[in-house]
Amino acid sequence: MRKSRLVGLVTMLMLVAMVPSLSAQVQLTITPDTSSAEVQTNRNAQTATPGSSGAGLLVTGSLIANSPLTTTRLRIVYPGPITSSDGYCTDPNNLSDGASGFGATIDCTQPGFNGSAGAGVVGLGTTNPGGCNVGGSPGLCATATPTGAIPTADPLRVEGATGVFAPIKNSWLRLNTWSSRIEVLLPATAPTDVNTNSGSFRIVGVRIDANGKTGAQTISASLNGGANNYLLATSTGTIINNLSPGIASTAIGTAPGNTTIGASGGGLSSTQPPGAATIFTNRSVPRSVGSFIITEGCASCWRTATQSGNSGSALPNGANIRLTFNNLPAGVTLNLAPSTGNSSANAALKATLNPTQVTASTNTATISFTGTSTASIETLEIDYQIVTPLSTTAAVTTPGSVSVTATMYPLGDGVDSIGVADSTTAAQGYPAFVEADVGPVTIVNIVAANTTMLMPYAFYSNPFDTGIAIANTTADPFGTGAGGATKSNGTLTLDFFPTTSTGGAGTPVTLTTSSTVKPGSGLSSDGTLAAGATWTVLLSQLLTAAGQTGGFTGYIFIRANFLDAHGTATISDFKTYSLASNVLVLPPPATTARDSNATGAEALDF
Repeated sequence: MRKSRLVGLVTMLMLVAMVPSLSAQVQLTITPDTSSAEVQTNRNAQTATPGSSGAGLLVTGSLIANSPLTTTRLRIVYPGPITSSDGYCTDPNNLSDGASGFGATIDCTQPGFNGSAGAGVVGLGTTNPGGCNVGGSPGLCATATPTGAIPTADPLRVEGATGVFAPIKNSWLRLNTWSSRIEVLLPATAPTDVNTNSGSFRIVGVRIDANGKTGAQTISASLNGGANNYLLATSTGTIINNLSPGIASTAIGTAPGNTTIGASGGGLSSTQPPGAATIFTNRSVPRSVGSFIITEGCASCWRTATQSGNSGSALPNGANIRLTFNNLPAGVTLNLAPSTGNSSANAALKATLNPTQVTASTNTATISFTGTSTASIETLEIDYQIVTPLSTTAAVTTPGSVSVTATMYPLGDGVDSIGVADSTTAAQGYPAFVEADVGPVTIVNIVAANTTMLMPYAFYSNPFDTGIAIANTTADPFGTGAGGATKSNGTLTLDFFPTTSTGGAGTPVTLTTSSTVKPGSGLSSDGTLAAGATWTVLLSQLLTAAGQTGGFTGYIFIRANFLDAHGTATISDFKTYSLASNVLVLPPPATTARDSNATGAEALDF
């Protein structure tokens, strides 16, 4: 007997607990069209599959039993400020908050709706709702026309309302900026009617400020009441699987499939391998072309203007990239062109540059994508070429470098103090990004106009000595218009690396010619070697000028402060014995590092 009473009590308690569920006759399911990845600096990150027309948040209502329905508000809280702007008029009779729910008047003191308590619901339209002060402190409604370019091509909206939800229209949808949530009115039946329908609708065009966020982003849903015959079956959902940097890296290089600069894909075609361009301080340009690559941060980070929305129409801009060319000297102009290579990963990639030429005064260019894959990480090559000849006043007489940085673009500042997309962001349209430059990458080296030579072996021990001859061949019969050199004078610096008599390295010694240091013959009075002149000197004379005594066995670097220096050397006892000693010419180490040559061997044929 006691056992049966206990069973009956438990059954009664279970029925009591089930009453709210049993009274809910339309079961709601929230299903986001999840974005696989968004750019973590995007002020207007999509919350649905990019480029998919109509993608958004699907709300499905499944009929459990025929029943009357009363007005209910579905609230969906997003993980950051909602930067979708306003664009529709809201019926003031359906905009109140508080215990009474939606009604004919507005409680302007409720947190998040107006007055001193909070920022506000941005009613999607123009009507002055319930007498609240639209123009005063934190407002409730905005203007009929969205500010700036947001969101005329892809507005915040309701689509595909059917069945029980067929009455829902855009005016029932609003943005609560205080709580970062979207609110939508769910319909009621007439007092004497019952609902016999299921149905569904989609909320499209919701964007959030993703700046500073990491990882997956989720939403949470709730109803403003539980006794209205609506039941929420799912209360959470993932809208973004991951947030990534829009640009993973920048580097000197070529697009996949290209072995030379611009080999395929529309770039500035050149037979040169990847590398930076070079300008000498005498305004000659030994290498005028170069290329660098930009690698995408995630498979769907780069988007066309159409992929950046869910309307099927192009937005004012896509997920673009701004290039900034730093320290570009006056008088130097770079021509630019994109190249995509021929990798399958880049098969869909198409890009344009504006402008295609940069200078010191106009040193930025914008990459816009006219084709991208949202399933592959892509790599874009940017080819550049120095316009030659340089002007005679080009500001390249001091060694230095030109670099480039890249950031997602255009830039925007997010939301204002009441949570509405601010004027800067609005003026750009969306998407809009926080500046996050990647780089810098050195793309042009401005190198002292000199020649680096190497004597692998030099010897002095009486009666043996090494005779050295260095010629300044910048005087030639060709003329600058026919590819000849520009005449220039310069001093010479010699670095001696001796080997000790017992083995091992000795102490290096350096000598630079000057008006007071002019060993040998052929130097001008100021210690320079004139164009067309040849300097001849013995190793013993050099050692004396450097304050060294005794013999020497080792190697010597010779740096001529002019281009096109060439040399020869001979070891001799000046009687019966002589041995030629090579004087090799190296590429400028400032642009071609001696320990990083692509061939694995030092180049000696510059």
